[in-house]
Amino acid sequence: MNDKKTKRENTADTKKGLSSFIGKISGKGQLELEIDRLNSVIVKMELDLRTTKNQLEKKEALARQAVADRQEAEARLNQERIRNQTLSHELETIRIESQGKLEFREIETLSPQAVQAYLSKLSSFRTPADDLLTAYLPPGTRLSAVLSEKTLDLVEEETLNLLDRLDPETGIVLFYDFHRMVCEAIVPPVPVPSPSWQLGDSFETSFLKEILNKNYRLLVLVLHAGESFIGFAPDARVFDIEELVHSSVKEKHSKGGFSQRRFERLREEDIAHHMNKVFEALDKVLEENSLIDCVIMSGDPQLIREIQRRLPLNLEIIEKPSDIKVEKSGGEEILRTFLSSRRYLL
Repeated sequence: MNDKKTKRENTADTKKGLSSFIGKISGKGQLELEIDRLNSVIVKMELDLRTTKNQLEKKEALARQAVADRQEAEARLNQERIRNQTLSHELETIRIESQGKLEFREIETLSPQAVQAYLSKLSSFRTPADDLLTAYLPPGTRLSAVLSEKTLDLVEEETLNLLDRLDPETGIVLFYDFHRMVCEAIVPPVPVPSPSWQLGDSFETSFLKEILNKNYRLLVLVLHAGESFIGFAPDARVFDIEELVHSSVKEKHSKGGFSQRRFERLREEDIAHHMNKVFEALDKVLEENSLIDCVIMSGDPQLIREIQRRLPLNLEIIEKPSDIKVEKSGGEEILRTFLSSRRYLL
């Protein structure tokens, strides 16, 4: 009986020990599997780290190359800027020097009758291609501000430089053949009202004819110390009013000292007296002819400034250089002189 009991206990102990041994073996396997899994994770992370490190190194290399490329590009840009400034300076120097050497081929004055005959001949000029340029430039307007860039490139630099020399108060009309058979500018006696240009097989002269044929109510003033002229032409054709203002004004004194100062003071008083007579005559003309389209003035700059202060602010005033002598010229010659055009062969 006891033997059987002992035998059962031994059997139970054996099973218990075997179970414990198998459990230990099973736990070790799980640990080993976990270790293998963790090792795999470590290997993957090391690969990812190596890949990331390689990518970072490549990016850093690219960044360093980009910085180097940018520095090189900036250096080249600075070199080009310096080169461009140098070339621009040289070009400007050449342009200034060439402007000093360039001369108009011819300059002439065209009377109202002569300019009509000139335009008639000019309008008969024809070419088989659209290579005749007409440009209307109001006062203070440059050709580059009117033409398209493509058309402007077809105009020679010499022509542009010569045009820039002209700065008349009435503007310019350019007639330009790209083959330079015709290359000239007309300065009309009255202002070009608006900018325009045309490229065709003939020159556009009708607009200039319209400007020249317009009936301006014109006031003409020629102002010199001692001799001044006032004329009013209601149709810009013939003077309806002519006033010659004459005063005794001393000639300029060439000696120095007190006598010169006293002489100059007396001369200034004579001029002031003369201008009062001019003002009186001018006021009478303005009262009788309040509607005036344009005033053309010539003469002594100081006297012109004095007159401008007395004229209504809404009047269009044109100053013209002229060496016309009032005492030796009649009203018809004075009007013809001021209504003449200037022709410049470029």
